[in-house]
Amino acid sequence: MRPTDAFGPAEDRPPERSNTAEMAALHLQRAFRWQAMLRLAIVIAFTADLAVFPPSEQLALSVALAAAYTLWTLRTLWAALRSHRPLANWIYPLVDLTLLTALMAVSGNFSDPNWSSPLSADIFLFIPVLASFQMRPALTAASGVLAAASYATGTGIGHLQQPYWHFILIHTLFILVVCAGCVLLSDVQQHRVRSIRQLAEHRLWLIERMMAAEEREQRKIAEILHDGALQNVLAARHFIDEAASSPRTTADALLRADEALTQASRQLRSSVHTLHPDVLVSGGLVPALEHLTQQASERGKFHAEVTSDITTAGNADQPLFWLAREILENIVKHAQAKNVTVTLQKPEPKNVRLTITDDGVGIPPDALTKSLASGHIGLASHRARIESMGGTFTLQTHTPGGTTIQAVLPSPDAPHS
Repeated sequence: MRPTDAFGPAEDRPPERSNTAEMAALHLQRAFRWQAMLRLAIVIAFTADLAVFPPSEQLALSVALAAAYTLWTLRTLWAALRSHRPLANWIYPLVDLTLLTALMAVSGNFSDPNWSSPLSADIFLFIPVLASFQMRPALTAASGVLAAASYATGTGIGHLQQPYWHFILIHTLFILVVCAGCVLLSDVQQHRVRSIRQLAEHRLWLIERMMAAEEREQRKIAEILHDGALQNVLAARHFIDEAASSPRTTADALLRADEALTQASRQLRSSVHTLHPDVLVSGGLVPALEHLTQQASERGKFHAEVTSDITTAGNADQPLFWLAREILENIVKHAQAKNVTVTLQKPEPKNVRLTITDDGVGIPPDALTKSLASGHIGLASHRARIESMGGTFTLQTHTPGGTTIQAVLPSPDAPHS
């Protein structure tokens, strides 16, 4: 699967690819917006703390640092609401940690002798929480460790005269536990966004393959009509013109024109039955398989036989018919087979099994993988459909030659013959 950035510049991409490439960026933009809102709540918290527990010294510097952090918060909030491109990931936790640590040191929260302000311990919990919004587990871990170290160092130095090491260690450990939770949350979010983007890319890849398959089918139909029915219609027109220009050969020319039109009618009827098998709707799967196998044997010049112990596969009729059509088409084109057997059985009450065996040149074990990689999804798409319906698909190559393809589908409503 190709990476998103391999699609080229966003302005040069088709809308679908551009949407896929920008998915992670849009998710990060939303996370950036909520991060800015949480940072605003932190501003409100330390403003209330400074109001209730005003610093005993360096009040002006404390207010200046609080104002600086408020401006930083308003700047990030404005950028988030305007959907501006965020700064580098590491800048946000670095600025948060630097300004908040400086504010705690200057305001005296680190050295409060009464341990009365909860801000010095609790505000550092928000550092890894804020960092986790960026979905970078390593950055979140580094931010949390630095926050715990800043708290432990600042509080330890500030209370050297009246140490309370148990309190400091417990709060440091608590910050690290919160940090671990934020790292796990960040990793989950990162994995979720990556999975969504991969699913979107895979969806685009499938759409491309489906469009290519549809184009090949249309080309195939055009070739069938051009090389078969159209040529006979043109021949009939030529014979009619010949009859009109030469009265002596009118009867013979009209007879040849009638033969050409009859052949064109037969070819068109055969093509229509292949594209839309009425016999499948009216007669069931077994008559449809017999008709399909007969057509394939005539085109591929091989002997074919259809055996079945049921009359229909019920709700599995259509997928099994289209699978048989794809397999028989491949046998006609590539197998060089002399004998082909198509078997429809009900080995268990709730399962129906279709087996197609040929004695041709065989299929390499990695043929499906290579075919899918080159954009040919015919047999691979049928395999995916069978498995999505709860069935199984197996392909076995025999020695010295030949292939057996078997599909088993759940079909509790398939009656026995």
